[in-house]
Amino acid sequence: MEIGKINRARVDAVMPQGFYLELETGGRILLPGNKNQFTLQEGEIVDVFVYMDSEDRPIATLDRPFAQVDEFAVLEVKDVNNIGAFLDWGLNKDLFLPYKQQLGELRRGDKCVVYILKDEKSGRLVATEKIKSFIDTDTSELHVGQRVELAAYEVTPDYVDFLVDYRYTGRLMVTRGMGRIYIGDTMPGYIQRFTGDGKITLNLTPVGYKGIMNSESPNAILQKLEEAGGFLPYGDHSDPEAIREEFGISKKTFKKILGTLFREGKIVIEDDGFRTAG
Repeated sequence: MEIGKINRARVDAVMPQGFYLELETGGRILLPGNKNQFTLQEGEIVDVFVYMDSEDRPIATLDRPFAQVDEFAVLEVKDVNNIGAFLDWGLNKDLFLPYKQQLGELRRGDKCVVYILKDEKSGRLVATEKIKSFIDTDTSELHVGQRVELAAYEVTPDYVDFLVDYRYTGRLMVTRGMGRIYIGDTMPGYIQRFTGDGKITLNLTPVGYKGIMNSESPNAILQKLEEAGGFLPYGDHSDPEAIREEFGISKKTFKKILGTLFREGKIVIEDDGFRTAG
């Protein structure tokens, strides 16, 4: 069986304590539950996630974790004690992040970027914040200008390092006026260039002249306004990431463009957004 992974299995027997499954890869495992919880029949094929229960026995569940073994994830801290932290990964049993695998002090409610692995000694599933050795360095499938998903895992005054598509790493240089970014923040981004050693430089707006014209031009805002029927619910009250996702620009740039359009008499700014003038 593949612990920490989704396994395909056949329902072999229905018992009072649950369903015994024959795994496609070999082995027999219990899916706890009863007929009132699951309408499974003998011979039925199901996909289950296999992990270790509180007594370190392999167990199956129909629930899906936020990530599996050998994958990266952004997870929230549910609890912390003197041996480590416990992370919410979508299952009843939390994922353990040992103290020695942490990079800094964690508190309940914090987000952390981790890699999930199986401990070689105990066989248990654990998380680690020491993710750099697991990052893929082969960026041959990527290209300049490509839109990617980002997750911040290291934040400094000068730069932010992100997971790129939860597989690679890239760096965004901090610039004047940029909104604050925290570890665990996720957002879309764009590949600006590749350095000589294969590392990725990132941008939060589309790359190149065309991208700049499309995202930061007042005409682009007016076009979106027209497509929305003359009103858009964005303004001073809006979350910076909502603006970045909708328009591909920072909130500071967005407000500057709105000010220009307002002075030119092309829009009216209201409490809950802005609309076409006239």
